[in-house]
Amino acid sequence: MIDIGTELLPAAQAEVIGLAVLQADRTVQQKVGRLVEWLPALGADSCLCTLLVGMEAEMAALSEGRRDLIALSGVRAELPGLDRPVTAVILWNGDRSHYVVIAMPDFTARQAEIMFESERRARRLMEQQLEAANSEVRFASLARTRLRLARDLHDTLVHSIIALLTQIRLTRHFLATDPARVSDGLAIAEEAAITGLARARDAIARLRMPDDLEPGSDVEEMLSDFAQQTGIEVSTRIDDGARPGLQDHETTIRRIVGEALRNVEAHAKARQVRFDAAVEKTEVGRRLVVDIRDDGRGFDRTISKQGHFGLIGMAEFAELAGGQCTVESAPGAGTLVRTSLPLTVSATNDRSSAAGV
Repeated sequence: MIDIGTELLPAAQAEVIGLAVLQADRTVQQKVGRLVEWLPALGADSCLCTLLVGMEAEMAALSEGRRDLIALSGVRAELPGLDRPVTAVILWNGDRSHYVVIAMPDFTARQAEIMFESERRARRLMEQQLEAANSEVRFASLARTRLRLARDLHDTLVHSIIALLTQIRLTRHFLATDPARVSDGLAIAEEAAITGLARARDAIARLRMPDDLEPGSDVEEMLSDFAQQTGIEVSTRIDDGARPGLQDHETTIRRIVGEALRNVEAHAKARQVRFDAAVEKTEVGRRLVVDIRDDGRGFDRTISKQGHFGLIGMAEFAELAGGQCTVESAPGAGTLVRTSLPLTVSATNDRSSAAGV
């Protein structure tokens, strides 16, 4: 037996639950609390409300003792502003011949809604993070493509045009001082133009394939070819432990070494070039250190030259591989190009195995 006065009425007045009393004919006799304000007005048939419409048979079974109670869980009240789900329980008091409707917040349904909303927010956040990551990947790909275009233009057109311009100026000088040498100068200029055209075509071919498929010789072959073409003495020292690293960073090393050798040929007026490759142990792990040193005239690093991007390109090549490239030079003191690149685990293991043998 439910004692409305001592058990339910205080809770309904405190708006912890909602309480409604219905007479035997299901008319609303009393309502207490906000949670039952969705029931019809006093004296009206309770089965006319949205929640209890069509419940006549169930309430008759309840009054006849064929059911103990009617529980409606996870329903939403029709009261404006009451958006949380509620559970409604309907009991029959046989002694007093009336129904008791108890409405209480449905905490389980509310918790489920909170979990679903949290999951939706997490999914939206994940989608935003994925979109941001995709944008970064697209930006990195675009930046890499632009850098590749810039370095290939610098490696081909810029160097070829500089060589051709130098020869034209020299031929103009011969025209005024030694006309007999003009023909030789024009022949050399023509050869420079042919060489530049061939290099431009090679650059276009490289642009049509990814970096890791670019054909090319190894570093030692590049150094040997440079010595034969220029007559500059080249000495090479490569530690056994550095060879796996040179293979891992083959494209980066070839780019940086090629640019350094072109600078030696065009500007340094050097007689000797030394190439060193070794492995150094640092606090963050083993690194491949490659030095290219010449005994040329050097230059002042504090004076920037507009339109010259070779040094910038070397630094960018190293950064793309997770390393760094620095240039040390002074007038009359030659130039040192030092490149430091991280070694992969496989390269380190190869070095340890070689040391053990």
